[in-house]
Amino acid sequence: MKRIPKRRRAPELLRPKQLTDRSFAIIETISRYRFLGTKDLIHLVGGNEDVTHRHLQQLYHRSLIGRLILPQNGNNAEFIYLLDNTPALRELCIRSGIPQEKFDWKQIKSNHDKYSEGKLGNGLDAEGKFLFLRHELMISEFRAGIERGCKSSDGAVLLERFQQGPEIHSSVRLASGKTLPHRPDAFFTLRFPNAPEGQQRSNFFYEADRSTSSIPRLREKFEAHLHFLLQGKHSEAFDIKRIRAVIVETITASRAEQLKSLAAELAAHEPLAGTLFWIANSGTRDTKESPFPQVFQCAADSRVRSLLD
Repeated sequence: MKRIPKRRRAPELLRPKQLTDRSFAIIETISRYRFLGTKDLIHLVGGNEDVTHRHLQQLYHRSLIGRLILPQNGNNAEFIYLLDNTPALRELCIRSGIPQEKFDWKQIKSNHDKYSEGKLGNGLDAEGKFLFLRHELMISEFRAGIERGCKSSDGAVLLERFQQGPEIHSSVRLASGKTLPHRPDAFFTLRFPNAPEGQQRSNFFYEADRSTSSIPRLREKFEAHLHFLLQGKHSEAFDIKRIRAVIVETITASRAEQLKSLAAELAAHEPLAGTLFWIANSGTRDTKESPFPQVFQCAADSRVRSLLD
């Protein structure tokens, strides 16, 4: 049998295979995340890893899911999966009775226009797209870690809500008259069903920092979070009483120290900043020992925190 290529679709080389519940679970998971690496996708779908790999191969070559590889040193790059084919998915919805509102068709079209096979291109345009993809994958990896942690908690912790994108973006006006954009990378809510009434939910903003923004730009981002909460805008925008913390995840220990120093500078004028920003280096987030590891640090003290605190 002729070897099936990895970098281009070859449906003619596939053996006919009926879509199963696992096939639909893969498509639904990618839809929720937009961009998702192979390792996280396999963990989230569950079941036998080899079987899931075969389903991924079938879905890709049948144009129901897309995939790409980010440039990196070495040969261990994993596939990044996305939905990028509107006609194929609409046909699947019609054949299988899947409600079409389950999919964000605007997002899928955007994926097709920018990231489908042959669309990444070269030069500065491609470099910018790869930077964006790495940033989105950082958000996806964080979210996947939370979902895995919730799954292993046997119902003690639930991811009740996770939002990202323009729908959670707004602005905040400072006393000086300056207006700052408030654009968190994500907002999420953890629910603890066994906790006393009134203590069952923790709400967080999340920021993925890949060291590409300047410190002055990050200062404005921190200030926007701080004043968004001080002005009570979270109550109206998200229908919640309080934000537990702004999670800021970066990629090096030195950058994490820079961000802690930035929070400390703001705390000198507004003490809330000292405990509001929970900062961590993503390399320390090893969930093998604990699904919710204690890795987050604040400017106000030396105690390390986890999302369960």
